[in-house]
Amino acid sequence: MNLNHTVTRVASVVTLVLRVLLGAMFVFAAIKKMGDPQAFAFAIKGFQVPLLSEPAGEPVIVLLAFVMPWTELLAGLCLILGFWTRASSLVIGGLLVGFIGGLLGVIFRPEISASCSCFGDIDFICGPEVGWCHVVRNIALLGLTATTFVLGGGLFSIDGLVVAARESFHGPALGLGQGADALDSDD
Repeated sequence: MNLNHTVTRVASVVTLVLRVLLGAMFVFAAIKKMGDPQAFAFAIKGFQVPLLSEPAGEPVIVLLAFVMPWTELLAGLCLILGFWTRASSLVIGGLLVGFIGGLLGVIFRPEISASCSCFGDIDFICGPEVGWCHVVRNIALLGLTATTFVLGGGLFSIDGLVVAARESFHGPALGLGQGADALDSDD
């Protein structure tokens, strides 16, 4: 067994663990929010995001209360399975950036007292009131998500199975954006 193959297996195990942990966390958070969409809508409203404060913002809040948990659920499941790993990591990363922005908006406006509701009625690591702990937690999750984006699905994923099947049929990929098409060309 060569060193490159060993590194690939280790990276695949690391990404598997990260994918499952992150994906399960987002699936759990989504299910908790889906269980009480009205409470989640009130939590969104509590952040007092200026664009969502006007009367026209009410339908957007309701839309977010239903769409955001489904987005978390689908991206989390894809991450667990290693299906479209980089795309699902990008979606989760985008959600985390939005969450961090919302949290900072509450922190820097002391007149607002909001509950995170990130995991429904469960306080994961941090207390219920929005604070720096939530920002740090989400930055850490963003770092782990960036790792899954960089490493991809690895060997133990649907993405990895697709690549392995493609390589067994067409030969090894030549590089990013090059693969079977480059091997089949007459150039």
